[in-house]
Amino acid sequence: MSTPLISVVMPVHNGLPHLSEAISSILAQSFSDFEFICIDDGSTDGSAEALTAVQDPRWRLVRNRKQAGLSAALNRGLRLARGKYWARMDADDISLPRRLELQAAFLEQHPEISLVGAWAQTFGGEKEQVWKLPTHPEALKAEMLFNSPLVHSAIMLRRTDFLAKRLRYNPSVTRAQDYELWERAAQQLQLANLPRVLLRYRLHAGQVGQQDGAGQAKTAASVRARQLKRLGMGAGKQELQLHNEISTWQFDTHSTFLRRVEAWLGAIERANHQAQQYDPTALHAALERRWWAVCRGAAKHNPASWTMYRSSDLAHAAPRNLIDKAVFWAKAQWLH
Repeated sequence: MSTPLISVVMPVHNGLPHLSEAISSILAQSFSDFEFICIDDGSTDGSAEALTAVQDPRWRLVRNRKQAGLSAALNRGLRLARGKYWARMDADDISLPRRLELQAAFLEQHPEISLVGAWAQTFGGEKEQVWKLPTHPEALKAEMLFNSPLVHSAIMLRRTDFLAKRLRYNPSVTRAQDYELWERAAQQLQLANLPRVLLRYRLHAGQVGQQDGAGQAKTAASVRARQLKRLGMGAGKQELQLHNEISTWQFDTHSTFLRRVEAWLGAIERANHQAQQYDPTALHAALERRWWAVCRGAAKHNPASWTMYRSSDLAHAAPRNLIDKAVFWAKAQWLH
């Protein structure tokens, strides 16, 4: 068999009823030089039979006799892959037709980039959203201080770069394993996003984040804590709680809380001046986004939020458009 350019890896554990849509979206890609490795991780819902029925020369079905977990399945997919590029796919999402083509072309044209993701559009929930994630490597690294700036099922990576740096999914991490890996990778490699929607991300009650939100939150909190430690910040329990609230958009509206947020974000910026972990401009933009969000969210209940936002050093040189600022100001004024 000739070596494909791309290895698409899709772990499956009880993937019905959305499995066929996910598979079809890969097999119908505009770019055809790929192998499609599916790892059936001990499914018991009829997925095994559906996977056996797939007929395509690019299809490779591998079975785990018992469930090994997502991290182990993905690491097995990394070992089995033969392609220059390794792309993720989830059994409940839909890749748009040009996804593989555009991501492979980007990596071919940018050898300095080791991983590229894409924007995603949600569906299946009450309201569809487009996740417009940061695109530049320095912006992704700065955003990593708060959350993963990559949609897991929309990434494509340069396999040899990750293998050379011994970057694998941590088998002891069972939730948010992508965030944990990307944060480690960002210390050694450059990661980027294409500024266009290439994935439809399904929201439903059966997905991992809905079933084990506590597990995901625990992993994410530990990833944030190690970054703060790398900055040299001696974050105690209260500081870590505040940072996690800021990261997950859990904002109070009173001025005391806003002042705590401003002080904490300012402390991060000052710590980075010493530690030089993040590009200063990219970090400032990431900090401003949080400051804008907490103040903007408080506007309906706290008329001082507009003044507090505008007077802060965090707001200086912020690329906010006039309409957003006008709406913010109007909401704050409405309370007077």
